[in-house]
Amino acid sequence: MAVRLPAILLSSICLLVLLNASNVESARTSGSFHWYNGLFVFGDSFADTGNFPKADLSQVTRQWYKLYGCSHGFLQDPTGRFSNGFVQSDFMAKILGRTMAPETYRDTKENNGDKFGVNFVVGGAGVFEVPRKAPTLAKQIDSFKKMLDGGDIGKWQLRESVALVAISGNDYACVANMSGESEILDFIGNVTEEIAAGVERLRKLGVTRVLVNNLHPLACTPWQTRPSNYTECMGRGNLAALFHNGDLEKKLNASSNDNVYLVDLHRAFTNIVDPSDPQDTPQVAKQFSKNKLKPCCYSFDPNGDCGQVDEDGGVLYSVCSHPEKHFFWDDVHPTQARWEAVMGQLEKDIKDFLHITY
Repeated sequence: MAVRLPAILLSSICLLVLLNASNVESARTSGSFHWYNGLFVFGDSFADTGNFPKADLSQVTRQWYKLYGCSHGFLQDPTGRFSNGFVQSDFMAKILGRTMAPETYRDTKENNGDKFGVNFVVGGAGVFEVPRKAPTLAKQIDSFKKMLDGGDIGKWQLRESVALVAISGNDYACVANMSGESEILDFIGNVTEEIAAGVERLRKLGVTRVLVNNLHPLACTPWQTRPSNYTECMGRGNLAALFHNGDLEKKLNASSNDNVYLVDLHRAFTNIVDPSDPQDTPQVAKQFSKNKLKPCCYSFDPNGDCGQVDEDGGVLYSVCSHPEKHFFWDDVHPTQARWEAVMGQLEKDIKDFLHITY
């Protein structure tokens, strides 16, 4: 049965709609528009909020088990995030005025979807097939297109939308097996080409603005620094990251698209874990000064994982008492405190790019 609204209420609603439309149009024309209808996230574990299905505890499902997600009092239970709390996509959502990242693609299959956006990220993903068999960047964009074609994502959500592409280096796990520099450089070129192609595809599908992570200093992650007892960055990872970042920037610039922005994770990470001038280290870095390369949670086995247990449930890992003082949560992933420190350094530039004024 239809419900008839009082005329005065209808008039009020119409007035509010007209005022809102007027304010939005005014903001658009003045260049200070800062409200976005949708955030769509693609990539790997730096931004995953629970797309990988929960299963028996293993290296690929540990994000669903303690101590992940709850050692810092975050939401009480693990949420599928590769951290002790929030991850990059959560902080990106906060920059857009939301409380946390949009719901996962996995969850949208069970309900009507999140009107703010969708997180398509799956931990372990790359631009090419990786051992985890996580969906590649291209396949994640396929899922986005499928929702768009099916009407699960409305065209209106794309009118003022943001995509975050967070590819963090899983493709480079195979570099150690490569024989020469030319082979490595060719492979880096292939990776950056796939990222650039994914960005262009998102733009053609209608996403208004695209944020693309560059690579953090790979040699400074704990799985690389462990042989030095977490005292120094080791290996060729940092050089590979620099080649990757330079090539990615060149390819993104080649499109001459002002609606694509390279998020400089490399600078924000390096400022804390490996500054060229210690005297010029950001104030926020001081909270990690004693634990910038050592993870909060690590396995006793160099090849093991945070949260690992034996057949009887015995603990095979160590965990710190103050994760907020550690830059890394496990052998690869940041703590919530680190993401806050990193995104805090980048927030102003991101807001300037997105014309966010609050």
